[in-house]
Amino acid sequence: RMDWGTYLGQQRLSGPARVTLVNSAADDGYPAILPDKSRLLFCSNRDNQQFDIYSVALNSGMLLHEYLSGKSSGQITKETVLCSPSNDKCPSIFGNLLVFASDRPGGFGGFDLYYSRLENNQWSTPVNFGEKINSPGDEYRPIIFSFSKIDGMIFSSNRPGGKGGFDLYAVRIGDLL
Repeated sequence: RMDWGTYLGQQRLSGPARVTLVNSAADDGYPAILPDKSRLLFCSNRDNQQFDIYSVALNSGMLLHEYLSGKSSGQITKETVLCSPSNDKCPSIFGNLLVFASDRPGGFGGFDLYYSRLENNQWSTPVNFGEKINSPGDEYRPIIFSFSKIDGMIFSSNRPGGKGGFDLYAVRIGDLL
């Protein structure tokens, strides 16, 4: 039995359940939910061969698994402010800050990390984190965290000087939060 949303300590979560509301025949991944639980963001190459960031409003009146499993319909929206003609993927949210990876022009290598703020229910124009975080290689899968009074971000990169393949890196970003 799926009891998502009740969490009275009596039920165990079970699954997995298909998230048919947002799944397509293309590649859909990296889900992130806004802190106020109003929207689910994810990336997909559903409209073309490039990845873009999409969102769907969440229905607070339904259990999450019932809504996402398609017992209701929702409007999938391409987040055009966050998207470019290049690949935009791996969205991660912390508070009103969204971080993601993109291989758009003007970066420092393959995929760079960018951030955007949610202000008045609108995303700001994405900003490249710059050369202190981005490298000539690829930076992927950013996760923002707050731990022991440190606000930071962990991400993977295949930058020169690592142990091989993709390695994990951490950086303080408290000035952004």
